[in-house]
Amino acid sequence: MRDKMAYEDLTDTEKRVFDYIRGDDFVEKPWSTAEAAKKLAISEDTVYDALSNIAVKHKNHIHIHYRDGSIRIGAN
Repeated sequence: MRDKMAYEDLTDTEKRVFDYIRGDDFVEKPWSTAEAAKKLAISEDTVYDALSNIAVKHKNHIHIHYRDGSIRIGAN
């Protein structure tokens, strides 16, 4: 198995969630799974699954942390 996985290794849903994260500032703006699910027209469970998979596949390209009572997510 390769050490680094490419964007192309993500599923279509994972790419959509990753692109959604990259397209906004969820480090300064609190993350909302419900809002992401609504904007992406997928279930909240699907968003959580995608985030989990992205964190495994692209651990050096997604940063999830907690600050000021909210989840913050950054992707590059």
